[in-house]
Amino acid sequence: MNQVTTVLSAVKRLHYLPSQIESIKEQTVDSDISLIWHNDEPYNLEYPAVVYKNGSDYFNSLYGRFYNSLHIKTPYVFIVDDDILPGKKYLERCIEYSKSVEDNVVISTFGVTVNPDNITYYDVRRTGVDTFLNTPLQVDMGGEGWFMKTELLQHFLRGSIIEPSNGEDLHFSFSLHSVGIPIVVLDKDKKDKDTWQDLTLGRRGADEFGLHRTDNEHYIKRDKLLKLYATKGWKFNKGLKALI
Repeated sequence: MNQVTTVLSAVKRLHYLPSQIESIKEQTVDSDISLIWHNDEPYNLEYPAVVYKNGSDYFNSLYGRFYNSLHIKTPYVFIVDDDILPGKKYLERCIEYSKSVEDNVVISTFGVTVNPDNITYYDVRRTGVDTFLNTPLQVDMGGEGWFMKTELLQHFLRGSIIEPSNGEDLHFSFSLHSVGIPIVVLDKDKKDKDTWQDLTLGRRGADEFGLHRTDNEHYIKRDKLLKLYATKGWKFNKGLKALI
């Protein structure tokens, strides 16, 4: 059995899928590949797929990739957005770091730190795929890619879904906070692209398919969700915090 299963979502950026699959196949750690597949496109690849019914059903495309991954049997799982192209050492580094903290961590490709004195999504600090950290960084919220010990995925089931068209990353981050599991963005070396979370440094994510471009209320929804989760007990870090 391989150590990792990588879950890819073929939703709007089908043209990126071949290179994304290739980047997973080139990893220094062998990975199974599973797909969450948009049924408007033909499925003729060699990988197992969960096909969801309706292209407009965000619950299946956003939240569903987490729910549909609960059956995974490999020790680790990597659920990643369709615009991310990881360097070939990325999964190896994730495993090494996870083991160094006894697998009690979720490693994200992207991170957000909330100002506890001004809880609004418009005033968050973002640690993106184009950020070069010198040390791993604990953040309040993760996104774009989620690497973890597979058993930690069960925490996605905690609590009910508030907004099915948005916020699966807020939902999971709040759920992890509720049980004391930190979310971390890894450092990377400018001179070693193999260590990068995304070889494109966010260029693919800036295209016309991003929800922030296709949904005029994207940030409004996220701001409301963040404030609502705060009332439910989400305590935010006071500034950025490194995790050893």
